Amino acid sequence: MNNKWKWVYNPFEKIAGWEAFGIGLVILCVITVTGYFFNMVFYGISIKTVQSVSFGNAFLLQFSGLIILVLVMWTAALIFAKNVRFQDILGTVTLAKYPLILSLFVFIPFKNRFNEFTEKLMSVNVSEMSNVITTSDYLFLMAFLIIMFSIIVWEIVLLFNAFRVSTNLKGIKSIGIFAAIMFISEIIIFISVLIFSLFKY
Repeated sequence: MNNKWKWVYNPFEKIAGWEAFGIGLVILCVITVTGYFFNMVFYGISIKTVQSVSFGNAFLLQFSGLIILVLVMWTAALIFAKNVRFQDILGTVTLAKYPLILSLFVFIPFKNRFNEFTEKLMSVNVSEMSNVITTSDYLFLMAFLIIMFSIIVWEIVLLFNAFRVSTNLKGIKSIGIFAAIMFISEIIIFISVLIFSLFKY
């Protein structure tokens, strides 16, 4: 039973390197293409809805974020670990993105409901909110956000295990280095998006 659960939170002990990269790459392409048709974009650990996005920019956001994370993690591995193969980091990090598939299953069926709630929220004053937005609206938003947040947490857990398995780092040291990697990579990704104005479609 424990081995079955490892495929959920740590498949990298069974699959890594170029094989993991190939599987992860196919998954990311499916996620990016599907997200494009439903106005969703992915960069870093962010999931963003937009009014419109070009096909090229959807892929650019997804894969530039992936490359930045891989390079930051690879740099940290060269400094703090020994005998780390680049293909292991590339493969495990790419495969660690697979929980994003679930975000599509959550978002797509409830896209219209989410958009309706957003329009309500943007169109009313704070004093009128209690009259326009119903309890079911709040419950829907809470459930939606909890599920989406859980997917992001799952992705982060997978990324940590990808880093830990690829570098053989353990304990508090691995947690601290990983936290720094995520912080630095997210800042670089955010700055990159601002520089190229990719957040405006």
